[in-house]
Amino acid sequence: MKPDSQSTLDASGLSPAERTRLEYDALTRQLERMRAMQYAYNRKFFSLLLVSTLTAIGLLLWDRWMGWFVVCFGLISTGVTASFFLHFCDFARVHARALEARINVLLGSQVLIASELEADYFYPHVSPKLSGFSYENPWSFFSVYTLHFCAVWGLMILLSAWRLWDQLDSGVWFCWAVLWCGWSAVNGLYLRWWFGDFRAEARMARRLAEAYGLPQDPQSSESVPLVSEPPVS
Repeated sequence: MKPDSQSTLDASGLSPAERTRLEYDALTRQLERMRAMQYAYNRKFFSLLLVSTLTAIGLLLWDRWMGWFVVCFGLISTGVTASFFLHFCDFARVHARALEARINVLLGSQVLIASELEADYFYPHVSPKLSGFSYENPWSFFSVYTLHFCAVWGLMILLSAWRLWDQLDSGVWFCWAVLWCGWSAVNGLYLRWWFGDFRAEARMARRLAEAYGLPQDPQSSESVPLVSEPPVS
């Protein structure tokens, strides 16, 4: 069947209660989809950390110069990939927050508060951070967990660099070191810009607030949606 010949939903004859129920069902299904997406990318995130760390340990134990080379560059790429997975989780969290706010408005009470609990427990929505390290909540377990893995990977990279120093000519080693520093700086600066600036996340939050008719947070310079008490009819 051609797209232009497909039947469309005619809601003109529905009562206000039926329209509300239809919207509630659609929002609930979308919320389930966002939570499933969040879970999937969280699993990818933590699986990547485990597999990459074990692989790096194996390459160090292999005790070959090629393994040390891969550790130095591979762990930087692992950090970028982990951040890539995390930015999908942020997408799902921001969308889920707006969906929960709209559903709460329909229900007339604060029934869904998971997004607000996430903001308090992990890190605030639409806020500056560096990958998983939150500037607003630096002592959260997620921030410390991020620093923990950065420290572990940093030690692995230093050990690999030291072993390469013993195996390579000093000129070759310095060329390799300059290349690695450039590679790390470019990736690090991009992550700092993306997560520290958080404009894309704030822009998404504003679009969701407009689409769902949500109030804006007066305390936020980025005008992110506010999950407030819905009006009592």
